[in-house]
Amino acid sequence: MKKRLSLLLALICTVCHAAPPQGYFFTTPGATLHYERYAPGSEDLSWTHKSSIKSKQTLEDGSMKVDFTTTIISGKMKSPLRSPVSSFVTLHPDGTVELDVAQAAVVAAKQRFAAFDFTASGGTSLLPATLKPGDTLDDIHAVVAWSGIKYTIDYTERKVVRQESVTVPAGTFDCIVVREHKLERAPFYKRDRITYTWYAKGYGMVRHDTFFIGGEEETSEQLVSIR
Repeated sequence: MKKRLSLLLALICTVCHAAPPQGYFFTTPGATLHYERYAPGSEDLSWTHKSSIKSKQTLEDGSMKVDFTTTIISGKMKSPLRSPVSSFVTLHPDGTVELDVAQAAVVAAKQRFAAFDFTASGGTSLLPATLKPGDTLDDIHAVVAWSGIKYTIDYTERKVVRQESVTVPAGTFDCIVVREHKLERAPFYKRDRITYTWYAKGYGMVRHDTFFIGGEEETSEQLVSIR
C-alpha cells in the first residue's frame, strides 16, 4: 500500500512539474484563431486576420516554443502577402510570452520584396503572465533594415490600464487591457497610434482597438471564432 501511494505521489509530482506554462497565448496545435477588423460604425470588413497554431515543443529549460502562422486578407479578399507568415513565441516557465517583433516583420517583408537582404535588430516583446492594473511593461524598439533604409517600430508607454470581462463574437473572456503608444517610421512614411489590447489567459489577444493621436477611434479587431 505504501509503495503504491509513493508511486502515485511521484506520478502526481511528475505531472505537476511537467505542466506547460500558461500565459497570454493560445497553444493548442491545429487550432486557428479567426479575427475580424472594422472601422467604427461601419459594417464593411477592413480585413480578416487568422492565427494558426502549428506545433509546440518543450525546451530543456522548461520553456515552450509555439510555432504559428499569420494570414491577413483585406475586405476585398486580397492578401498583401503571398502565403501565411511563419513565426513563433516562447512561453517561459513562469508563463511570460516572448515574441521577436523585428524578426516577424522581416519574414513578412521578404515575401513582398524578395530581392532585398533584410536584417532585424531589437524588437523583443515580453508579456508576463502575472499582470494587474497599474503595471508597466518594457518598451519595444524594433528595426528592420535593407539597402540603407530603416523601418522602425516603437511601442512605448505600455501599461495595464484595467482588468475586465469583455464579450466578443467568440465568447466572453476575463482580460487585462494594455494601452500602448505605437509609432512606425520609414522614409516618407509615419504611422502614429494609441492602441488598447485585451488579453485573456490561455487565449492571448481577444480584442485590439486603435486610435488616432487626437483620440478618434480608427479600427476595432475582435476574436470571432476558435476552430
